[in-house]
Amino acid sequence: MNASPLADHGRDYCVIDMHNLFVGTTLEDELLILGAGDAALPGIRSACARFGVHLEAGRRLSSFSGGEQAIICCLTLMALLPEQPLRILLVHVLETLSPRNRELLLRRFASALPAARLFTLEGGEPREVRGHA
Repeated sequence: MNASPLADHGRDYCVIDMHNLFVGTTLEDELLILGAGDAALPGIRSACARFGVHLEAGRRLSSFSGGEQAIICCLTLMALLPEQPLRILLVHVLETLSPRNRELLLRRFASALPAARLFTLEGGEPREVRGHA
């Protein structure tokens, strides 16, 4: 049995795994767990709206589609991660998005975290996402 992508690659990458996007049940819970507080919520709501995802207070994250959950998770982390060189491993995230939202998300990563490098898993090994900047 294979270990999880987090177990396999968590030492070297910030892993965003489509199968384990959230710990909390609502975005407010997630921000509390991550130590961000309510101050981050308006910016995340605004960023999500650009993708057509409308966050409602207290709405369960599991009630969003898989692609919407991936967008919410990525935009939340973009709002909270430091602007420094990071290696971010997107596990089955880009595949869940429409071509439009995939391109928007990659552009957003490039503008929000310009020093970060994005990777996906191919054959179980991280491969850098090229041309997203």
